[in-house]
Amino acid sequence: MKILSPAGNFDCLKAAVYNGADEVYLGINDFNARNNIDGFTIDNLIEAVDFAHVFGVKVHLAINILFKDQELQSALDTVVNAFNLGVDAFIVQDIGLAKLISANYPEIELHASTQMGLHNLEGVKAVEKYGFTRVVLARETPLEEIKRIKENSNVEIEYFAQGALCVSFSGNCYLSSYCFDASGNRGKCKQLCRLPYSLKKDGKTIKDGYLLSAKDFCLIDRLSELKKVGVDAIKIEGRARRPFYVAAATKEYRNALDGREFNFENLKLAFNRGYTAGYFDGNGNIISELQNHIGVYVGFVEKVNGGKTFNEVFFNSNRVLSPKSTFKIIDNGKEKATLTAFDLTKIKSGKYRLTTTHPVDVGDKLNLIIDANIEEKTLKTINKRAIDVEICATLNKPVKAVVKVDSARLEVFGDVLCAAKKQPLTINEIIDNFSKSDIFNANLKIAQLDDVFIPKSSLNQFRRNVFNKTYKFLTETYRKNLKPVKVKSGKVVKALTDFQFVESLSENFTANNIIFSPEIYDLGQVNKFKEKCERLNKCAYLDTPNFALKADIELLSDIINKSGINVVANNYYALTLPNVKVIGGGLNVFNCVAAAEYIAPIIASESGVINKTPYSVMTLRHCPMKAHVKGSCDKCPYTDGFEYVMSGGKRLKLKRKKLSTCTFYLVE
Repeated sequence: MKILSPAGNFDCLKAAVYNGADEVYLGINDFNARNNIDGFTIDNLIEAVDFAHVFGVKVHLAINILFKDQELQSALDTVVNAFNLGVDAFIVQDIGLAKLISANYPEIELHASTQMGLHNLEGVKAVEKYGFTRVVLARETPLEEIKRIKENSNVEIEYFAQGALCVSFSGNCYLSSYCFDASGNRGKCKQLCRLPYSLKKDGKTIKDGYLLSAKDFCLIDRLSELKKVGVDAIKIEGRARRPFYVAAATKEYRNALDGREFNFENLKLAFNRGYTAGYFDGNGNIISELQNHIGVYVGFVEKVNGGKTFNEVFFNSNRVLSPKSTFKIIDNGKEKATLTAFDLTKIKSGKYRLTTTHPVDVGDKLNLIIDANIEEKTLKTINKRAIDVEICATLNKPVKAVVKVDSARLEVFGDVLCAAKKQPLTINEIIDNFSKSDIFNANLKIAQLDDVFIPKSSLNQFRRNVFNKTYKFLTETYRKNLKPVKVKSGKVVKALTDFQFVESLSENFTANNIIFSPEIYDLGQVNKFKEKCERLNKCAYLDTPNFALKADIELLSDIINKSGINVVANNYYALTLPNVKVIGGGLNVFNCVAAAEYIAPIIASESGVINKTPYSVMTLRHCPMKAHVKGSCDKCPYTDGFEYVMSGGKRLKLKRKKLSTCTFYLVE
């Protein structure tokens, strides 16, 4: 199993490589889902690619947003240019871009982004035709479905193991888009899920807090299960995180995968909002009481001496703490303050003192969120690329180096050596000289060393030539020379415009096309719905859920086959169902090239070619009833009337679809 680490910038790339990543993923310009960070450009990408390749680490470029028609040419050109520079694989969400790449450049390796929402075998099989050799499964994919995909498809499986967990199902969060025209599928998410909400039922407040703020994913103690079902690569989320996070997470997962003891405390220090195994243990104990990094608990306040400017705080801790570390003060489970203790002093064993301007009270808990000493040591870690170098310094011949790297043998020659008159070249001089590299660790063998002299400048140049030739050998083999192609204009998109969603048979059917979106999928109800549409001379459609497991797909197929009803597809798995007549919003058809892949009219949650349709703004795979109302599957309190209310007053109704498991939706 491989480790795929995030690289939001060059420092993070180095942190990933030095600490054991097999692969890294990064983004450039505006063509990735993390375009709010200062990452890479096409101009400096080659430096990053070459650095990774010197260490045998593959580079995946995330070009995983939805594209407008007028952007597809630039996106395709970017892929071709990056591939020519040596990028190993491309992470893609937009089916239009995937079509263009696979049709014109079959040699380019494509990975299906988690934003595609692939979570079952049927969905994976539906996209294999576009040349995807790896799928980044949705975080919501359960273990048994991963196994089913691996056993019945030819793709590699990549699965998130560490990092931020979106509360909404992958690729189907439109809240930021609907509120601010800032699409998460376009890399502009405002992270509105991290804000406080009120959960209300029929206008009465049930609970306040960070009700949609998810914990962080952590599967470091479940790696054997992932490996057993056939996961090929585990992914660490975090291109917006600091280099220490990348270094610590990569290092601890490397330790765990290699059978060494891992340091869970350091992993928590890197970043955590509380850890969860996500959907591995049911449908999700994923909601955090806090919205940001909580670090690790280290002690509580025993005494406070108030001052005019600074408060003197005394606290206990059995942990070794260092000055310049940063703490979060927690009071009754809520964040109270964050402070950096520049003057932290150890008074005696287990007792510390610091000063702060923040109000701190006896009994407050201290969580360590940055350990300055650990971070400094971690970021100083540099693991250079080892190469074997054999030196031959023979009188009246050019100094020679034979480099052995990756089963190759490289020869490099320097100046002709003359006899030494006073200061002959020594072994220590050669060793010292060849230690001067930021990248290579030369394991030197002196095959022959005559009594010769070489000027220091000549020896320096010889060393540079040895390392430069090795560097070129390790990087230039990745270069390609694909030629650009011109993107042809897509066909005009056929949109479904005259339609109406209904949840029950009692609603008034006013549009010509009626889409039945029931809470519970029942053949009898579907038949009655279809009969009513026929009496009213309406076209009947069944809306399919965004998320479906094997049993759900079997149920849906049975209902469709027996009723003969037309289908609205909202996820790639639904394309394999019979009678698909409409492509729904969950499939994110954003451009004409994508639309041309479907012989059906389109409904869009957001689009660059047709008007977007009021749709679910979030798809939730965790159970809000369990998280906030102390409900259970045996005694579920859900009924219509629940809603999430933002601080500005915006209301989002909570809806449910119940199949083998429940999926909840937030709608405007």
